[in-house]
Amino acid sequence: MKTFLLQLLCCIAISFVANAQGGFTIKQYDVNVLVNKDASLDITEDIHVNFFESHHGLFRSIPYKYRLAPLPAGTEKADRQLESNGYTKTIIEDISVKDWDYSVSNQGDYKEIKIGNKNRYVEGDQEYIIHYRLLNAINFFKDRSELYFNVIGDQWQTTIDSVNFTVNLYDSLKSTTSFFVATGPYGSQQNNTVSSWVNNKVFAGHTTAQLQSNESVTIGIVLPQGFLIKQNYMMRGLAWLILPLFIFFLMYYTWNRWGKDDQLTITTEFYPPNNISPSVAGYVIDDKLDKRDLTALIPYWGAGGYLQVKETETVSMLGLVKNKEYEFIKLKDLPESAMTFERTLFYGIFETGSLVALSSLKDKLYKTMNAAKSELESEVDRADYYVKYSRGFGYFFVFLGLASTAFGIFHLIKFWGDPFWFSLAFILSGIIIVLFGAFMSKKTEKGNELYKKLAGFKEFIKSVEKDRLATFLKEDEHYFDKVLPFAIVFDMADTWKDKLKGLDVPPPNWYSGNYTTFNTYMFLNSLDHSMNEMSKTFYSAPSSSGSSGGSFGGGGFSGGGFGGGGGGSW
Repeated sequence: MKTFLLQLLCCIAISFVANAQGGFTIKQYDVNVLVNKDASLDITEDIHVNFFESHHGLFRSIPYKYRLAPLPAGTEKADRQLESNGYTKTIIEDISVKDWDYSVSNQGDYKEIKIGNKNRYVEGDQEYIIHYRLLNAINFFKDRSELYFNVIGDQWQTTIDSVNFTVNLYDSLKSTTSFFVATGPYGSQQNNTVSSWVNNKVFAGHTTAQLQSNESVTIGIVLPQGFLIKQNYMMRGLAWLILPLFIFFLMYYTWNRWGKDDQLTITTEFYPPNNISPSVAGYVIDDKLDKRDLTALIPYWGAGGYLQVKETETVSMLGLVKNKEYEFIKLKDLPESAMTFERTLFYGIFETGSLVALSSLKDKLYKTMNAAKSELESEVDRADYYVKYSRGFGYFFVFLGLASTAFGIFHLIKFWGDPFWFSLAFILSGIIIVLFGAFMSKKTEKGNELYKKLAGFKEFIKSVEKDRLATFLKEDEHYFDKVLPFAIVFDMADTWKDKLKGLDVPPPNWYSGNYTTFNTYMFLNSLDHSMNEMSKTFYSAPSSSGSSGGSFGGGGFSGGGFGGGGGGSW
């Protein structure tokens, strides 16, 4: 019975060890590091693996982002690049694996090299030769530079029987230099290796004891000042700025070919075009739908005799607080010929009756406004003021540009501290695409004719002299009512109000202000305030609920350098 229990315990122990090792062990691990004059490292790893369970292959995880550890007092900090938010980064490139299928991906702070084929299993002895280049892995100081490198990382979950390492400098040193080798778990300073220099150019060595799981080999070598040339890695990727330049010329060609409006001769117009809703005019004049394009319908309907606006005032706290209120009074229905969006908004306002307070529409009318906006755009489409699909392409380009800008901003934030040219290229490209997309709407001949009349009328509002304006007001008592809705959609209401100061403006029948004696200035200010309140209320909606980066200084330890990492089976 005792023999059986002993055998059972041995089986359990063997099974536990096998699972902990991932079904493989490393018999020999050779690492060759070539230190180039430009401070780059060309690294070749030759890994001899024995699989005692079937697996697809091996994966190798190499860290590229390291947390910066606090430096002891008096320790000189390395002059490094690509540092931010307490981290420093290296750049891993030119990855290759000899004679094996492999894929490369970023997994957190690691570059993962997955070697093998998902449709194939391997067993027994296998050899994996991995090559990659490592940048920004040298610490530069005022009087020297240092290679602080994990030849073997501390994240291998298996044993490594033997390690051979070689560091080849691009040129011989003039004299011997300081160095160290450390082995064991993270933080260890023991040295279970034999190492030596050959001609002050090659530093080579091998381990004298098996490495257990999570044990590493780290080397440090001091190099004289000027031996390595520090690079400016922040300039890497500068060529990406060609992208926004290319996008600019591409978008300019697209706009010039399919979106540029014809050259038009504008002549002054004294009246707005007949049978054109101010909402349509507001859209055509600037090729977009603004909030004012729909709120301008209130004075337009008032001038047509369909509604009246009455201003009242409530007093509270012994007359210290005064609040203005506005009431809409429905006088008659819109004609059957009224456009769909006009009918939607008009009957949305008077849904509860013929007398409606503006405050009662707060957080309620916005759905009606959204429906009216969609219907207005459909009306513009049906009227053939624009070349077919040109507005659609404009919307598409705006969306594409915003997506490009958002991607660039996201990439910039995620990789903050890295060279930013890639992110900047997408941000600039996105802005260029949005700007051209905003001008892609191309008018038809019918649209150009309407635009000429609207632009001529807008120019009149902008430049008319007071004596000329006084003549129009005398000749047509409704002239003010006819102009006001269009001045609003042209975003020239303030200009129109300034033009009317001091002139005899007949009070409109559709607006009843809260004043005892009428004068033009008081009326215009009251009307201006009421239109602002309407715009805010109509659209209001309810609210929705690593490495140290310092010198090893003769006291380096296992796992404290760049490189390293680990791997496993899959």
